[in-house]
Amino acid sequence: MVYNREIMDTRSWQHRVACLLVVIGGFLLRLYRLGEQSLWYDETVSAYLASLDIPGLISHTVGDIHPPGYYLFLHLWARCAGDTEFALAFFSLVFGTLLIPLSYAVARRLLGNRVALWAALVVAVSPYHLWYSQEVRMYTLGAALGMVALWHILTIVDFRRRGAFTSGDGGLLLAPIVGYVLASAAGLYVLYYFAFLLLSLNLFVIAHLIGQGRWATLRVWLLAQVAVLALYMPWLPIAWRQATNPPVPPWRGLVPIHRVALEAWSALSLGQSVQPAQVWPLLVAIGALFLVGIGCASGILNRQASDTKAQSSPNPAALLFTYVFGPLVLIQLASLLSPLYHVRYLFTYAPPFYILVAAGLVWLARRARLLAVAGVLALLGGSAFSIHQFHTNPRYAADDLRGAVGFIAQRWQPGDAILINAGYAYPGFLYYYPYPIAGKIRLIDYQEPAVTQQHQPLLLLTGTIDGDPDLGWGRPDSDFYATTEVETTAALSRVVQTHPRLWMLRIYDTVTDPDGVIRRWLPANMVPFEDRSFAGQSFPRVQGFVSPVQPSCSPGTLVTLDAGITLLGWQVPPTASAGTHLDVVLCWQVTSPSVAESPPYAVSLKLWGQRGQGSQEEVYLAAQQDEWPVGGLLHTPDWPAGDTIRHPMRLHLPAGLPPGQYWLDVEMYNPATMQPLLRQDGQGHTIPLAPVILIPQQPL
Repeated sequence: MVYNREIMDTRSWQHRVACLLVVIGGFLLRLYRLGEQSLWYDETVSAYLASLDIPGLISHTVGDIHPPGYYLFLHLWARCAGDTEFALAFFSLVFGTLLIPLSYAVARRLLGNRVALWAALVVAVSPYHLWYSQEVRMYTLGAALGMVALWHILTIVDFRRRGAFTSGDGGLLLAPIVGYVLASAAGLYVLYYFAFLLLSLNLFVIAHLIGQGRWATLRVWLLAQVAVLALYMPWLPIAWRQATNPPVPPWRGLVPIHRVALEAWSALSLGQSVQPAQVWPLLVAIGALFLVGIGCASGILNRQASDTKAQSSPNPAALLFTYVFGPLVLIQLASLLSPLYHVRYLFTYAPPFYILVAAGLVWLARRARLLAVAGVLALLGGSAFSIHQFHTNPRYAADDLRGAVGFIAQRWQPGDAILINAGYAYPGFLYYYPYPIAGKIRLIDYQEPAVTQQHQPLLLLTGTIDGDPDLGWGRPDSDFYATTEVETTAALSRVVQTHPRLWMLRIYDTVTDPDGVIRRWLPANMVPFEDRSFAGQSFPRVQGFVSPVQPSCSPGTLVTLDAGITLLGWQVPPTASAGTHLDVVLCWQVTSPSVAESPPYAVSLKLWGQRGQGSQEEVYLAAQQDEWPVGGLLHTPDWPAGDTIRHPMRLHLPAGLPPGQYWLDVEMYNPATMQPLLRQDGQGHTIPLAPVILIPQQPL
């Protein structure tokens, strides 16, 4: 090999300590803020599938676009480590960290100790690696399996020099063959895009073996591919159907080759948390290191290129270059039939890129030390900038499904329906919604329930309007189904007649509803009362709509406030449990036209308790909820005079409240001045509602 004469001994304690420090540093870098962000849609799919039993998991992935391997591993991991964001992401972090020593091992085998140590460092600080080491997806596992397969390929090819896969004493060396077969088959079960890597490596290895006239090795190599295929055969028909007839709506278009090249290079060099225009000098510098590394690894820039051992072995530069960019070329060719490219898939093939960059650094360090220092500073400085962007720039924040679902959970009331306006976004809702749900059904299958006031939310999953009739393969349990505008609007009309309010979680709805049928129908047939956007690249959004058909309000003692707003009645549950919530309904009415000229008023719902006895007795505030009545889009000046305005409120009760009797009251106030509205009957500003008995919380 090119660097087979190294002064540095890997058995020296300095080298071992350096390797260990690099791995620990890479681990800590990946551990920082792990699990702090919300899971985005793809990650919630991982969490959802990992929560299923194994038969259900496999059944679901049959109708998905990814194989079941990663989800099975994550399922087992979650059983041991839990299913929090941190625990689930730690599984990816393990393999992301493992890529550091794997890159070191491959680099050392091909290019020597110095390059290996630098390669480990470059991988450790790579923003691209950091991104996917913190993502609850299969990419670090797939990349690690690819490097394991590459390691065994190097062993298989090299041992042929001593004679047909034999060791020095003539024994058959099955271990590297078995290792390659198992790693390759596992990679195919983890990620379909692993097939592009195997195809690229096969083209390279077969061409090399034919060029060297190593026919015995070629036969064994081809038998190894047959073994990989045999292990994958149980899933192959499903994979073929998913590839040729995807059960999901199309969401990608053909990316022009120049954009692919720029995006791929930027991601490999400095990750996905920079814009190429921001860092183009650094991208050029890293490109120069990469080119020098290719020249060095190929022997063009090294005097040892005439070494007979190097000549009989695969060219390291060609092998590493093929590993990284061969799959990308194949993906682009396949995209002429069906668009397949996305920058995330390139990560599976990324590690050897950093080995070549490290080779360029080592070569420069021997011949142009100042240039090498400049290269290191460019690499580390660019990585630091990208990592800072990753952690702090909202542009690169994950979709805040945690916030969106939490907002719905805080505001949902019995009888409300929830529309997932992209049928496959429901895993995020199921993962983050803290309470039980009544169920999830397709919107077009909705019929009026026997009991309209449901005490658990019902999820309604929209379909792809005017989608391919074969979408979801016609499976009734598929997340994807085709529907029409007529079916969709008819179902929405049935929902409006039954549910007083409808919440809509919008994300990816431009994929399933490209013409905006639902987006137009809802505000045209219901009254918008809430609209909240959340952080994330996919712009998650929660909207609330009031149905024109409202339940009647229970009459109570009329209380009119100075502003000309009257509380007509209320509904308060007589009992509740600490640690749960109290669902209250208030009914208001505008009795004076002057309200239209008034500022918007807010409502404060308060629960009061009593503790102590005798002279030590005191009243304390046990829970409070302040909000705009109805919602942020339907303020009090917009209320039509004479109409009854139904205002559901949800009061969350702290877990530590002792059982006993409490009292509930409400007041309306001007949030700009914090001044409450006085009652016209002269009895202050608070309106007592009802006593509430807190009972001990029932065990689950």
